[in-house]
Amino acid sequence: MKWLIIASCLICTGMTKAQDVLWSPDTLSTTSPNFAMNRYNQLLGYHDQLMYLTWPYISPVVTRGTPLRDGEGKNGYWLEGNFTNRFVIHKGKYYNPEILQRLRFTFDVGLTPRLTRDSSSPLLPTNNKFGLGLDLLLSPVAGLIKEQTTPVWLTVQLHHYSNGQADSFFMKDEDGNQRNNYRSGDFSTDYLRLLVNVANISAKEHIISFAAGWQKEVDLKGPLGMSPELDNRYGKQRLLFSFQWLKASRLVTINNALSSSIKKVTKKRQFSFRTDLEYILGDLSQFPLENKYRLGAHAYLTYMPSTTNEVGFMIHTFYGRDYLNIRFDDIVFIGEAGLYMRINKR
Repeated sequence: MKWLIIASCLICTGMTKAQDVLWSPDTLSTTSPNFAMNRYNQLLGYHDQLMYLTWPYISPVVTRGTPLRDGEGKNGYWLEGNFTNRFVIHKGKYYNPEILQRLRFTFDVGLTPRLTRDSSSPLLPTNNKFGLGLDLLLSPVAGLIKEQTTPVWLTVQLHHYSNGQADSFFMKDEDGNQRNNYRSGDFSTDYLRLLVNVANISAKEHIISFAAGWQKEVDLKGPLGMSPELDNRYGKQRLLFSFQWLKASRLVTINNALSSSIKKVTKKRQFSFRTDLEYILGDLSQFPLENKYRLGAHAYLTYMPSTTNEVGFMIHTFYGRDYLNIRFDDIVFIGEAGLYMRINKR
């Protein structure tokens, strides 16, 4: 029994070590029967939407026709959060049939709140997103074992997107002009998103990836239906593009010139740069501005001091239509800095 316990501890230690060096494998890490699946599922985690809590600076690009009121962000903002995760229903293991090795099936949840500096009800209604997601590996499973490899996978998501649907979509200001109800407007839609992702994993532990795809608003009817006020205003189709560079944790060989010894040290720091773009297609004749501002662009810079932790640092910028759902008619520049978080993404 004593030897069985010792052997079990050694196996657990080896598996932990293997997890640390998925992107610069050595003999020990590649002996894990689930090495290829660990690589694949960790790669998918790197490309999920980022979770963060930041201090935002939000500046209008276009002067508002009607100014914001108290409780809508009139005095600026204290905090913005993006609490999102893809909870795994199924992910591939080495003992699954090949088609199931290629699949990850998820329940996706996302909340985006904003806390204003205003004195009246400063917490704005959140973006609420939830739905199902699927990732399917299109390239050979065997290619995941190679030190240098180029995996390709398809991402499909069907999400409901709303702000709680608490009140009317529009409201009137003191002069009788129509404006979006930024405090509690009845925003609701659903979308189907398709993305083809290509990543290149180099021998220097750099992971460079591109994604291109398409998003279409759909109407699921009933309580999850699409708000009719969005017709010809919000945009029912989008082209999507994403680029990401990531430097993962890795093994580094150190040569000691004095003692002629060689040792390997695990570098656990992680950097990433990511940009997400979308371009709105279709009829926008009811959008209130002459320029329809079809292009929106995010850029993220993240730093994780240690991949054994789940909190790091992030800088985020955005230009385009405000992404806080019913505020989509406000054209803004957003710059923010704060904490970046992961749940079991390693």
